[in-house]
Amino acid sequence: MRDIRGDLQERANFIEEQIRGTYAHFEKVVQQPMSEPDAKVAELQGAHTMMNKLIEFEGGFMDNVVALSNPQAPRLSLAKRIKAASG
Repeated sequence: MRDIRGDLQERANFIEEQIRGTYAHFEKVVQQPMSEPDAKVAELQGAHTMMNKLIEFEGGFMDNVVALSNPQAPRLSLAKRIKAASG
């Protein structure tokens, strides 16, 4: 009778390599959705920081702004303004 232990060991090693490769792929696929929200949060934090800097920058100019005498005055629509200008 022929000894097949070597063949069986070779097949077991081959299958073990396939399992390792599949598991590595699985881990990569599982980690991707976990890292995407982190990247999105970092992107939004960067945008938030830029907006705060812009607000600070514009705040420096707001000290020189003159308030309107009657800011609550009703605004005429475009059609009414055209009619008033032409009549």
